[in-house]
Amino acid sequence: MMFILVDPVSTGTALAEAFREEGAECLHLYNASLREACDTDGSPRTMVHEDMAKTLEVLGDLRPVAVIAASEFGVLLADQLAAALGLPHHRPELAAARRDKELMARALEQAGVPTARTASVRTEEELDAVLARWETYPVMVKPRNSAGSDGCTISPDRATALQAFRDIVHRRNLMGELNDDVLVQEFLTGTQYIVNTVSVEGRHLVSEVYAERIDHVDGAPVLRHIISRPLLEPAEAGMADYVLECLDALGIREGAAHTEVMLTPAGPRLVEVNSRVMGPSLAPDPYHAAFGYSHQHLVAERFLRPDEFARRFELPYTTGQTVAKIFLRAHRPGVLRAVDGARVLRRIPGFHSIDRLPVVGEPIRDRHLTTGASGIAYLVHEDEDLLLSSLGVIHALEDSGGFYQFVEED
Repeated sequence: MMFILVDPVSTGTALAEAFREEGAECLHLYNASLREACDTDGSPRTMVHEDMAKTLEVLGDLRPVAVIAASEFGVLLADQLAAALGLPHHRPELAAARRDKELMARALEQAGVPTARTASVRTEEELDAVLARWETYPVMVKPRNSAGSDGCTISPDRATALQAFRDIVHRRNLMGELNDDVLVQEFLTGTQYIVNTVSVEGRHLVSEVYAERIDHVDGAPVLRHIISRPLLEPAEAGMADYVLECLDALGIREGAAHTEVMLTPAGPRLVEVNSRVMGPSLAPDPYHAAFGYSHQHLVAERFLRPDEFARRFELPYTTGQTVAKIFLRAHRPGVLRAVDGARVLRRIPGFHSIDRLPVVGEPIRDRHLTTGASGIAYLVHEDEDLLLSSLGVIHALEDSGGFYQFVEED
């Protein structure tokens, strides 16, 4: 069986590895904008997509059984190719809504699913009109199409919102696209969650639920950690059901989805749905230790062993252990001199592993983005309270400047 993995970058490399472990034959297909990634891909089959007709001809000859988006970059192309080849795919008419955050909100409204007030603006005059109409602060200002908390600004007043708009508009975002539009969204209060799913023929399996800790630093949301929920409280179970309604409203039918949702006093409200595996780190072992699987391995199972995957729908959501994922944070930018905090981290109760630790001698950038640029640590333990205590110790070390040491400026 041949599988097409579209743009296997970021956590798409982990998805590709999950298929490779199973002995599956895969073609790694790259958009032309990711040609460099294709050139460094050591897989036996790679291809750059430049012309739809040519790509469909090549894929048709290979007779694949699935075309799968392996990262956010590949979501639209994977949808187009799967539909054109008559393979398992999401609803084509909602493809844009699965990438565009304003269209996403409109799709939920049309389906009768509660959602936050959302508008996109191209000019300062349009922004003023939205703010005057809403008469409510704070608001969230962010790129209409991006990821990783790129450009997100919590704006407590008109002046801050206007400056945030100016900082974003007409600039290139994390996805490499120009921000012609800027999104303004009602600021949601409550606890933010992640709900990961894997779908088959429109039936959605909840694979993981995490609560997030998000701090607000200099007006920007900064994700500090996520921690899995071994059992769901009634409100959390209702939130998971709400996420499944969102997936239906957005026409998601096959494969992975990674959804962020806020559990507000008024009920759950969608932040965004991403129709691909979770990012930015899917080192499989800590997830397997907690859940018995990882998000990417469940996707591989869905396509390679569908009968085995189908049996999971009969089981209640629960986990054996709790996993926490820490987005390690540098207290300031600079050239890294030492990682003193690693000694503490490796001895802390519940420590499992560290992924993508930054290199000594290199500068640390993007401290506030959720790209894992400052490293990611995993804790796994059966005692959730123990993990919460360990998380507090690590965050205090980060915030005090004791985790990373930097070269002193002259």
